Amino acid sequence: MRFTLPPELPITAHAEAILEALKQRQVVIVCGDTGSGKTTQLPKLAAMARPEARGLIGVTQPRRLAAIAMARRLAEEMGTPLGALVGYQHRFESKLSPSTRFKLMTDGILLAETRHDPLFKRYSTIIVDEAHERSLNIDFLLGLLKRVLPRRPDLRVIISSATLDASRFSDFFDHAPVIDV
Repeated sequence: MRFTLPPELPITAHAEAILEALKQRQVVIVCGDTGSGKTTQLPKLAAMARPEARGLIGVTQPRRLAAIAMARRLAEEMGTPLGALVGYQHRFESKLSPSTRFKLMTDGILLAETRHDPLFKRYSTIIVDEAHERSLNIDFLLGLLKRVLPRRPDLRVIISSATLDASRFSDFFDHAPVIDV
């Protein structure tokens, strides 16, 4: 599948740098203002960087309304019905199918999945969006991901935020590259 990136979004100007970083490193940190296109374009870039990768591209959101809204927007951009290629899940609802490749979810859903999938084997990429919110769920997920990465060299993690102390996250993830959009 071919993905298009809207040229008017600031993230599009940094697409090549993000693609290259995802090919070379397990963890990439992307910082940028609200509205720069991080939430909707990073999943596409993850798919473009590693088209051979099997598994879901998971995107966490701190709130269920954000997960639903971003899933709708991403599905619309891709020209696919919601619940097909792009789906979502939160505590009260799941709109996924066997053809879902992009799963937007609350961070609590991903954390709950670790009880049955502690190595995140269902995922090829996990995008922790709005990481600056630093909820307990996000902190637990980041700690679990750091422990899992050495055992899952095929897993990619993108940490994304509008306001983030990127150097601390970079240090935590072994000097992961930081890309400002």
